Amino acid sequence: MGSLPATAAATNVLINPAQPERVYAADATSIYRSDDAGQTWQAASQGLPNGGIAALSLDPRQPQRLYAATAGSLFLSEDGGTIWDELPGAATDAAT
Repeated sequence: MGSLPATAAATNVLINPAQPERVYAADATSIYRSDDAGQTWQAASQGLPNGGIAALSLDPRQPQRLYAATAGSLFLSEDGGTIWDELPGAATDAAT
């Protein structure tokens, strides 16, 4: 575990409603997770493309389920941000 990088400019911050000590922060390039209310942070971007995180959302009924949007794709994590998978059919064509 480590600290949130000094260069991280979080554009999204989420708190797990069922486990308030779990916090997520996303900037334009990465997603980070804290399991101790922000005291320490770890990268939570395995499976996401490098850069381009446009939005981050948490399913309030299933807080282990997160969604991350990039410029052309939507990604899902079923395990609190440990591993991400691109959702098939959710890609957008930037040309249209």
